[in-house]
Amino acid sequence: MVSMLERDMREKFRRSGYTLTSQRRAVLDALRDCKGHPSAEEVYLAVKKRNPRVALGTVYQALSVLEEIGLIEAKHWSETPVRYDLNTEPHHDIRCAKCGAVAEIPGVEFEDFASRLQENTPYEVTNASLVIEGVCPACRLES
Repeated sequence: MVSMLERDMREKFRRSGYTLTSQRRAVLDALRDCKGHPSAEEVYLAVKKRNPRVALGTVYQALSVLEEIGLIEAKHWSETPVRYDLNTEPHHDIRCAKCGAVAEIPGVEFEDFASRLQENTPYEVTNASLVIEGVCPACRLES
């Protein structure tokens, strides 16, 4: 039986004109297995464990295609490499200012934030990006 996520993924590939290659599948699997929001380098290292012959450029190309068709989202934070997220639904993330670890913030609805923005500006809000930083529990223990 094919899961809803699998059907959605296949449909996005079908509509985009791209094919789901073994390399793209390996990158998706690595993103599912990685904790947090991995960088391209971290995805590459995870894929390389399963396929030592994979090239870094192949991983970058796969990430680019996966982002283009809407299966993943790239997170751009200053002073850190781009991070990748399988959760493309609107949500808030928090990044550790010490180690760079990234986690999603549960229970804080993005829709509330977007509607409050819309209520307080004459602009039509088309995109909202919010950088939330803190110190993760592991780094707090080290202090």
